[in-house]
Amino acid sequence: MFFIKYTKNMSVGAIPDKAAINELAQKGFKTIVDLRTEEEISNSDEPRLARSMGIRYIHLPLKGDGLSQDKLSMFYQTVFDEEKYPVYICGPKGIRPLALLLTIAALKEGKTVADILENAEKLNTRKEDAPEVLRFVEAFFQRRKEHGEHEAIATEVIERWLRPKNRGAIPDADTFARVTGPCGDTIEIYFKIKNERIEQASYLTSGCPNSAACASVGAELAEGKTLDEAYDLMHEDIICSLNGLPNEGQHCAKLVIQTIREAINHYYKKQKKASS
Repeated sequence: MFFIKYTKNMSVGAIPDKAAINELAQKGFKTIVDLRTEEEISNSDEPRLARSMGIRYIHLPLKGDGLSQDKLSMFYQTVFDEEKYPVYICGPKGIRPLALLLTIAALKEGKTVADILENAEKLNTRKEDAPEVLRFVEAFFQRRKEHGEHEAIATEVIERWLRPKNRGAIPDADTFARVTGPCGDTIEIYFKIKNERIEQASYLTSGCPNSAACASVGAELAEGKTLDEAYDLMHEDIICSLNGLPNEGQHCAKLVIQTIREAINHYYKKQKKASS
């Protein structure tokens, strides 16, 4: 069976048979994450076998037809969890889990698709599997080319981007603002307000990881504050909360602050109109 020890807590490889599951149990693995699709896992006996040996079995279906942010986020939230360690991540021929882990590493280190393939070769990935690894991740890097595919992303930004705390629209929001910056990124901020205090805040963005992380932090900083306090937030507050941002990413923090202020201004305009 194809098997790679990626870190001391994570290993990747092909779908384990009964003997391999028994070996994983003997080595102390707590979790198996299976990336096969619903069709691929149909009638498989691996989940039952793993659970009978005391191993948590998680099915996270991911097709091998390209990697989106949502897929990467689901994977990140499932796998990067100390309670699940040590974890064995499997897929057909071990390609999908390896591609996902290498993509996250490449984002953190500012590497390209070519770098991912080079890293895969260093891990003794079979040469005949290289085209499939490339196909799986290339679309993702194509989507973020405009933000510089060589630009490394800070760990704190990765965490906020792929493990969002307050992403999503608030359907009955008391105020809302949408602002598009010169870079083309759009930030949306939603507030629920009671007695001039922000009770709930959330965000949506079409932008890069830096924009998503800044929007998440900005909404979180605004939550619980009075409208005046939230209006006085500065982009440096966001940067400080993220333990710093590269210079090319700091405009994202400024865009979030602009959106927060637009939302507050919109609320006051609505209140003034209602009372007139």
